Amino acid sequence: MSHPWMPFYPGDYLADTVHLSALEHGVYLMLNLHYWRHEGLPPEDAKLARISRVPLDQWMEIRPTLAEFFEPGWRHKRIEAELTTTKEKYQKRAAAGRQGGLASGQAKQKQTNAQAMLQHEASNGKAQLNQPQPQPQSHKEKSQSEARTPADVSDEERFWACLNGLVAKGVSRARCMQLLELQSGDFMEANRVLDLAEQAQNSGAYLGKVIRNLQQSSRASPPGANPHVPAWVNEKRAAGIAVDREGKHWRCQGYLLNDTGDEVGF
Repeated sequence: MSHPWMPFYPGDYLADTVHLSALEHGVYLMLNLHYWRHEGLPPEDAKLARISRVPLDQWMEIRPTLAEFFEPGWRHKRIEAELTTTKEKYQKRAAAGRQGGLASGQAKQKQTNAQAMLQHEASNGKAQLNQPQPQPQSHKEKSQSEARTPADVSDEERFWACLNGLVAKGVSRARCMQLLELQSGDFMEANRVLDLAEQAQNSGAYLGKVIRNLQQSSRASPPGANPHVPAWVNEKRAAGIAVDREGKHWRCQGYLLNDTGDEVGF
């Protein structure tokens, strides 16, 4: 997990480092930044000197002063606590995003089922006028017919429900199946994209742009890249820029972006 931003408390920092020289301030900050990004520091002095951007002999001179801020193994208690808090917040946001996607799919399926029922009743209304009226269901029959609840909806069922809604907007089934194939059959990930496409002003254009990004990413994925995410995400990560999933969108350099790389919020 990458960490695109780091909490900083100027008052606490100045109180703890009032005795440091300008050089020692710079080195301490470089160590803290590396620690935050990589969740730790290496034990070797040569590597610590490179991280600090100072020659090894100069590092050895100031090493005792800087070591006072760390525990054995170059562990930093304050940064460790902040990392733990950041991870917990990220996990909560991710869980909320997944729950929101499921709720959206359940609502769409209810709407689709209701529309299908109305169409069925309208087409058969005249025929039913001359047919014997059905007997009321027994309590047992009602229980069996109502046993399936929205909570039982699978990711695959949600996909077909979303697909039907997009077909009504002029998006072909083949286009949606192409998305699913590029997502390696991951219905949950495909549902996330279809939800956003259905909300877009031009659903077909949005879905087409996402598919092109995925195709480009799968054709030219550098070593270690994820072929199932948009190409711009892999490009940012390859350049050392953190990009994290946040609900249905992406968090990059303080902004929320959609799958096409367009800003949608802060």
